[in-house]
Amino acid sequence: MNKLIQIIILSLLQAVATSSTAHEAHVHGSATVLLAQDGNRLTLEFDSPLDNLLGFEHAPRTDKQKQAARALLDIMQKPDTLLKLNAEADCQLTTVKVVAPVLQAAAATASKDEHANLHAEYEYSCTKAAALKSLHLSLFDAFPAIHKVDAQMAGARGQVAATLTPKQRTLTW
Repeated sequence: MNKLIQIIILSLLQAVATSSTAHEAHVHGSATVLLAQDGNRLTLEFDSPLDNLLGFEHAPRTDKQKQAARALLDIMQKPDTLLKLNAEADCQLTTVKVVAPVLQAAAATASKDEHANLHAEYEYSCTKAAALKSLHLSLFDAFPAIHKVDAQMAGARGQVAATLTPKQRTLTW
């Protein structure tokens, strides 16, 4: 049942994000973070054009691009270096799913130069869920091409949304 509530909350957040930013569905320099809390479970989704993260959006062609793509996929498996929940909540990462078809093996032979995104989903279990109150983004340091992140959170205390930037990196609820 809890998983169903998380799915519903994330679906609603995505619907709001899609309707409010439909005209900027793929904008270089922008990314999106959606969070949904249900009890001690937190789901976090991150979306960004690959250009923000790598400087290109096609299948890697050169050895340097292939190395950069592997490094990106590796760092996205360890989100705590980029997306930091407040420590008081004692949240432990339980599930990671990173999808970037143009970078992953099945699509590596693709030759079209199209817009491509990276989508990551993270699930956490928080020992002190009542203390969960903020998300700090360190990803601006790792990916300087990201100039703003549209962030939304939905949980027991309500909903909050903010545009985060290198100068304002923390979403608080």
